[in-house]
Amino acid sequence: MEFCRILILYKGATLAIRRPKWLVGRSNMPTNSACAPANHATYYRCILSNRPHSLQKVDHLAVILPFQRGQEICGQGQSADRWYFVISGAARRCVFRPDGRRQIVDLLLSGDFFGFTAAEEYDFSAEAIGKETVVAAYPRRRIEVAAESDSDLARQIYRTALESISRIQSQLLIVGRITAPEKVGSFILEMAARLSRGRSDTVALPITRYDIAEYLAVSVETVSRSLSDLKRRGLIQMSGTREVKIIDRDALEDRKRSAMSRVTSLDRQRQDRNSPPRPDSSRALRYG
Repeated sequence: MEFCRILILYKGATLAIRRPKWLVGRSNMPTNSACAPANHATYYRCILSNRPHSLQKVDHLAVILPFQRGQEICGQGQSADRWYFVISGAARRCVFRPDGRRQIVDLLLSGDFFGFTAAEEYDFSAEAIGKETVVAAYPRRRIEVAAESDSDLARQIYRTALESISRIQSQLLIVGRITAPEKVGSFILEMAARLSRGRSDTVALPITRYDIAEYLAVSVETVSRSLSDLKRRGLIQMSGTREVKIIDRDALEDRKRSAMSRVTSLDRQRQDRNSPPRPDSSRALRYG
């Protein structure tokens, strides 16, 4: 039987605490020395309360919900009565096109909020993609009512919604890259920044290549070729199918900046072609 790595010294004796059954085999769970693994809900509620986030003052209203890979957290067209916070694992926010195809519009990692919408129904679906994904579900209506008389809470909600919008904008910038290697390289840089909450040169990709393909709006074969191209150029190293080590960050970031400038240039050209011709000022003065 597995044992916890925590050892307690009691009257000169060393005691090993047995790992509860629900913890066995879950090495990717968040760790916090202040949270003893008493039971599933208590453990994750402790993790939630000890991790700073914008809705911390209403944590007592949240419900802890576990999901397995592929399970739906909230569905497109369902009543938008909850906001969510990812405590552990990862999820994908996606929309379904009329032809049934799925488009991933946001990747939700530990520490991300989602579920914000101005409508009464969700205009997206969210599905767990981590082996063990745990979220905190907050009652939207009760918190909105509380925010009417609590300006600090209202500011925190506003800030949280803006952070969600910022993630979507980042995804749009990545998808807007010109070449597939530039898209994949930018995706790696984004994941490294979000997963490490800082500058890190090693990243364990939280999703499969199939999900990366849907996120970047390319084929899975294109993702594989792009990773091979970046590896061949000496920009990254791969360890297995998920772990990526950034070898030449400057080169990746240069490619990212170069792609952004080319996209901006193309946008200006399109605007110039679509805009009406400007009047000749000299002719206007001559005949005015």
